[in-house]
Amino acid sequence: MSIVVKPPQLSEIFRRKPETFSKILDMSVTPELQDLIQRSNEEYAHWHRFRYYKIPQGLSHEEAWALVKFGRQANLKKAPFTDKNGGPFFYWIPDSLQRHLHDVDVWAGGNLITDTSSPLPGREQFVIRSLMEEAIASSQLEGAATTTQKAKELLRTGRKPKDRHEQMILNNWETMQFIREKKKARLTEELVREIHQRITEETLDHPKDSGQLRENNDIVVEYKGETIHIPPDFESLPARMKAFCDFANDNAESKWIHPVVKAVILHFWLAYDHPFNDGNGRTARALMYWYLLSRDYLLFEYLAISRYMQKAPSQYVRAYLYSETDDNDLTYFLTYNLKATKQACEDVQNYIQRKQKEMAGLSSALKKYPGLNFRQRSLLSHAIQHPHEIYTFDTHRNAHGIVYQTSRNDLLYLADKGFLKKEKRGKEFVFIQADKMMDRLRSSAST
Repeated sequence: MSIVVKPPQLSEIFRRKPETFSKILDMSVTPELQDLIQRSNEEYAHWHRFRYYKIPQGLSHEEAWALVKFGRQANLKKAPFTDKNGGPFFYWIPDSLQRHLHDVDVWAGGNLITDTSSPLPGREQFVIRSLMEEAIASSQLEGAATTTQKAKELLRTGRKPKDRHEQMILNNWETMQFIREKKKARLTEELVREIHQRITEETLDHPKDSGQLRENNDIVVEYKGETIHIPPDFESLPARMKAFCDFANDNAESKWIHPVVKAVILHFWLAYDHPFNDGNGRTARALMYWYLLSRDYLLFEYLAISRYMQKAPSQYVRAYLYSETDDNDLTYFLTYNLKATKQACEDVQNYIQRKQKEMAGLSSALKKYPGLNFRQRSLLSHAIQHPHEIYTFDTHRNAHGIVYQTSRNDLLYLADKGFLKKEKRGKEFVFIQADKMMDRLRSSAST
């Protein structure tokens, strides 16, 4: 069975049943019919799902589909690119997507780390966590066969990748950091190719393809053995790439498109053109991030959107196919991506709330922990919020205006009790948070 069942064309419905057109025009919009139309557009159902909907009595599924399609077509706007045959793409922002866009804007306009009443790790640690998860999930979507736990161990330790799968993840991780540095650059073909080169380095069967536009039409996109996409002719790629970059860089008010919508269009467009022999999906998702950061959606650094795509890859594939098989309607792809983005926003909020609650508990336990002076409690409180901080006899001495011996006694006592770990670096001792520190405080909090 095909992964997506193509919708019946309106022209074909009317040819087989000429009375359908007049029947639809003469039809009164009953509450039952209104509910069907609202549900169809709320979920933005494709025929693949719509054919199983319960239809009001007196209508066939095809007639109901024709009615829904008429309403959608009245709202469609033309997108700035065409398919390989010159046909335009379209999109619509129904009420359900307007709501998602509002939620994302409210979230992105907030400040995640301003609640001084509850301690939180520094901003950069949240960013690193999210970038790691995005790099891992985006690679796993493209076939990187490794567990998330092993992938995080690779990125945290900085060890050399063992195989191509780990190399994909490392490449994605480094590319995401590169994108942060380039968020104010204008998009050019050269920058797109550099992003692709960084993502695919040492992972392609033909290394020379890294960072190079494809030079043939041998590429077809398959999913579970089925050909699902044949991209545009390779000779059209330079012109299409120029149009792609021009669209990304265009800030004219007369052509304004909501930045999140525009980012998703760029995501679809690059994947549709498939300008490279491999690595197009990873590059498309990276460019979506780049565009949002370039438009000051800086909190998107915290999001790992690919994690939601990776959970159900067939839904991600269908989002492309729904758009391609239903008259180039990008609304399907927009709907899918905005749902994934909203889920990612909610995940970050939930993560922050969990961490705030956990750290507030740890801070409370620290205050009650016996045998610590106020300086030691102050240092450990700082370590809870900055788990990778390094402390020395001098930094502790300067922070509290104490003599060297008192500073030395404070830190050695914390190391002896298992809160800090002492290491020799060069000629001095340094102290970092011990693995047992959080366990000791959690144990204290539970007693």
